[in-house]
Amino acid sequence: MTAAGVAQTPAGHSALASAGLFNEPASYTSLAFAAPQSLPEQLQARHANLDASFRIRNSSGGSRSYQWSITVLRHGHSRRVASGAVRVEPGSAATVARQVAISCAGGQFRVAVNLSRPAESIDFWTACAPGKGSP
Repeated sequence: MTAAGVAQTPAGHSALASAGLFNEPASYTSLAFAAPQSLPEQLQARHANLDASFRIRNSSGGSRSYQWSITVLRHGHSRRVASGAVRVEPGSAATVARQVAISCAGGQFRVAVNLSRPAESIDFWTACAPGKGSP
């Protein structure tokens, strides 16, 4: 019984890991759009507020602060349209709700959400409806 109790302590975990009998749980961050089914394939208005809300899940053993940014990329040029930071507790997720203003004047463009540490990103392509111009 005592051995089982010691094995549950940090020192016990370390000893078991050294012996190859214990693996630390995987530690990772996941990033996803909050409502991917709602991302538009095409914007119908010349000026639109595009929902770029996303979720960050912290699957590590400690709290983490994440620096994020949202960028619009078109014709080889990028423009940061929003940025910020969010703290996420271990084993939890946070939703960052953001609307980004887009001026459509034709063509296709990409909207990307980036985390700086760890370096993670997600993106989607959308386009202005014919006759609306470029963003």
